[in-house]
Amino acid sequence: MGKYTIKDFKIGDKVYHLSNTSLIMVVIGIHNDINEVECRWMDKNGKVQIIGFLGEELGKTDDLRPRISVI
Repeated sequence: MGKYTIKDFKIGDKVYHLSNTSLIMVVIGIHNDINEVECRWMDKNGKVQIIGFLGEELGKTDDLRPRISVI
């Protein structure tokens, strides 16, 4: 599982599922009572999809950016 928990996310965060880094979603809800982060994205057909995930299933898109180090 991932390094994040439900407490690490807020509405508006850009996230991805750990099994598919190319699908970028937006957090639209935090449901602490059922331990779910609700996400929305648009599929290839232009249809809006909404589904809930455990925080541990998600990563933040900032983690995907290449790190630049100064030597």
